[in-house]
Parts: sequence; C-alpha cells; structure tokens
Amino acid sequence: MTSPTDTTENQSKGRDLRDLVRMVRRYWLGEAIIVLATIGLVAGFTALQPRVYQSTATGLTQSASGESLSMALAGESLAKSRAETYVRVATSDAVAKRAQEILGTDRSVSNLLANVTATLPADTAIIEITASASTPEGAAKLANAWTTALTDQVKTLEAQEGSIGEPPVAFVSLANARPPYFPSSPNIQTALVLALLAGCALALVYALLRQYFDRRIRSVDQIERLLEAPVIGTVPASPALSDRKRIVEHEESADSVQLFAISESLRELRTNLSYIDVDNPPKVIVVTSSIPGEGKSTLTANLADAIASGNANVVIIDCDLRRPMQSTLFNLRGGVGLTDVLSGRVALSDALQAPTASEHLRVLGAGRVPPNPSELLGSRTMRELIGALSGVATVILDAPPLLSVTDAAILGTIADGVVITVGAKQVTAEQLQKAYRSVTRVNGKVLGAVLNKIPPNGVDSHDYGYYRNDYYTSNESTAIAAGDPGSAGDAEKRPSDDGPRGADAATTRRSTRKELRTGR
Repeated sequence: MTSPTDTTENQSKGRDLRDLVRMVRRYWLGEAIIVLATIGLVAGFTALQPRVYQSTATGLTQSASGESLSMALAGESLAKSRAETYVRVATSDAVAKRAQEILGTDRSVSNLLANVTATLPADTAIIEITASASTPEGAAKLANAWTTALTDQVKTLEAQEGSIGEPPVAFVSLANARPPYFPSSPNIQTALVLALLAGCALALVYALLRQYFDRRIRSVDQIERLLEAPVIGTVPASPALSDRKRIVEHEESADSVQLFAISESLRELRTNLSYIDVDNPPKVIVVTSSIPGEGKSTLTANLADAIASGNANVVIIDCDLRRPMQSTLFNLRGGVGLTDVLSGRVALSDALQAPTASEHLRVLGAGRVPPNPSELLGSRTMRELIGALSGVATVILDAPPLLSVTDAAILGTIADGVVITVGAKQVTAEQLQKAYRSVTRVNGKVLGAVLNKIPPNGVDSHDYGYYRNDYYTSNESTAIAAGDPGSAGDAEKRPSDDGPRGADAATTRRSTRKELRTGR
C-alpha cells in the first residue's frame, strides 16, 4: 500500500519533470539556435583542420619449428618473448634510419618516429606498425617501409648472436598496409556527435538561466505558489478583447469560437466569485492590477456584462480617477461621475448611466479629475455611497494599479475583497507579491487572482493551464462560424451529446452569441 509520503514525493517528481519539459518548450527557439550554432562552429573548425590518414601493416615474430611438441611450445614462447623486445626496437633510431633509406626521403629521423607507432596485442607475437601521413598513399608507403626496416633490423640483431645457419627468430610481414579511404583525424562524425551533446548541454544551461532570471508570471501554478490566494479565473487573449473592447460589441461576423471561450471564462469567474463565501458572497469587489496594462478595466467591464446577463443587478464605479476608462469602454457621456456625486453637485440617480439595453447594468463614471483622489476614495461619503449601492446590486470598483498609487489598497478596506488581475508575461513575481502585500498590509482581503491575456492555443497555452476544447473547434463549428448554410443545416439535424436534451450544437452557439450581444 502506497503511503501518503510516497504519493507526495511522486507528485513532486512529476511536477518537477513537467516544469522541466515546459521550460524546454518555452525557450525552444533560443535552444535550437544554440544547438545549431554549436554544431556549425564545430563543423567549421573541423573542416579547417589538416587531414591525417593512418595505415597499418602487420608482421609476425616467429621461431624455427621444432620436431616435437615441447620444442614447438618452447619456440612459441621464445617468439612471444622476442616480440616484446622487437616492438620496442620498432621505434628505435636504427629502424627509423633504415626506413629513411628505403623511402629515400629527406625527412628527419625524429619526424619519422613522431608519425609511427608499434603495438603488440596481448598474448601474441604479432607486431602492428601504424603510420600517419597527410595523404593515404604516404601513410601506406611509410608503414610498409617501416615493416621492411624492422625485418632487416631483426635479422641484424639475430645474426649478431653468433648462431650458425638460420637465426632462431625472424620477423616476417603478414599484411601490407593499404591506403585508407577516410582520414583518421579529424573525425567528422565524432566531432558532430560531441557538438550535438555540447549544444544540448549549453541549451539546457541557457533555458535554466532564462528561467531563473525571467521572473514574469507565466502560469497558474506560479501565482498559487506566490500568493496565499487562489486563482479564480483565466481569461484567454483574443482580438475580441483588444483595444479595450467588450465582447458584446462584436457583431455576427466575429469568431464564435473565440467569443464562446471568452464568455465561458467570464462565466467561470462569475461563478467562482459567488462561491468564495457561499453564506456571505462578496457584494463589493475591487478589481485592480499590479502595474498598468494588465487589462483590469476591460476585465471589469466584461465581468459586469457577465453578471448582468445572469439577471443580477451590477453597478460599475470607475474609481481610477487619474486615468478613467469605463466611460470609454461603454461609450458613455463624460463630465458627470463619481467625483460629482461625492462632492454633492449631482445626485446619484442622475450620474448612473445605463450603457446597454439590460436593466441590470449601471455604470458610474469617474467624473472630473480631483486634486486628491486618494482622500476622496477613502472618505466617509464614499463608504456611504458604496454601502447604499451594495444593498441593491453587486458593486464592482475599477481601481488603479496597486504599485502606482494607494487608491486600490484604500478601496480594499471598504470592499468585501480585492481581485488582482495578472497579465500573462507582463508582471514579475516580485511585483505581484508587492501588490499582494500592499492589500494585506492594510487588512484588506484578496479574493483571488485572475490570469489575463493567456494564449488560447500554441505551445504556451499548456503553460497557462488553458486548453481549447476540440468539440468547439471541430469542422462543424468552423463551418457554422464561416456562415456555411449547408454545414449549419447538417448540424441542426444532429443533436449534441454535450448540450441540453432536444437542443443541437448550432442552436446552442447561436443563443450564446445572442446572449453576448444583448447582455441578457
């Protein structure tokens, strides 16, 4: 039976392996460049090296055969013993001078010796002469000449012992050296294999360094490890949300698959907010970010649309008094807003605007830019205003970035909680932690984080935990999105297994688009 400790260790190893794979996939372009560059440099360096060819000739040290078995064994033992001596003689100056005479070359003795090696395989009497040269023919010629020179030297040495008749031991050639087809140095195949291994090692080091120094938030796991708060939503990046737009503004020509993915992510966020505290769901929510450009205003507007589409009253208050955006997002008339209500110049009922046909959504713009935004947002009048609105609707406060000004932290003390928008690959871990601490330092409550602008497809989509459902990217849905009446007709004849009973896929997608456009 597996213990909890073993299970935890296995999960940790699996997570580490997944992190390593994600890291390699994330920086694959740089890694590929490093590997190819390493191979190219090694190949170029190898190509510039001079070619060296090697050729080997072999000879046998043998003794006179005996008339009996014992004499034959003694002769074999003598031959092996002399072979150990003659393998050293093979690299002597005497043999080198004799080879020099045979070749008729003006190369020095030391030069010849530097290009010849003699080896004796274990428990044999065979001597191998290996010669090196810049050409195949030169290597073979040198090895054969050296073998002949060693043969002559062995005869001379054996004759000096004063024996009568044939010498007891002789060195005879077994196989002449032949010109090789390929150079022994440089070894191109070995060099390329080593270059590939070195390139992979450098690429891994590069990925590790990038991973260490690149502190930008890339995944849900990173956020959950950094913050003591959950990730309550992930919103994919899409042209439908670019340029500070709302998805309900898009017409029939918009990509239905993209709209479905975004609307479902917003519905998920809406549901998660309602289930954070089932007995006491948050009624006043601050939506902010760590730094500018993470999409917190666009997220606020679209989240309000999603809440209103569920027949729940929602009011957006643009509390970003320095750079207000909600009036632009909803195409509202400017000049009247929050600051006018707080100063008593305009009644709340006159400042609230209905940007859509939905009776459940109201927006209170920022109004005139005051000289003291922080003091105004932290005033008793602001608390009373929010308290009055929260009694009849969910109030969403679009607050400035936490690291820019203190407005969002101040609003966090008034609201039921703060939602931090995290732009994928935009904010660093240090910035997110600092933003989180700025809320908790004043006893504010962070409801959770929303990972925004995540890639909907491609390699990076897996890093952010977002997977596009194949059902909604099938040929059928693509044809319907393109306006193919034939495909739409076929789709209507096939009921969906995943949808409500009696409903088909085409009807479900058309109703989804209608809901997004009308906000109902």
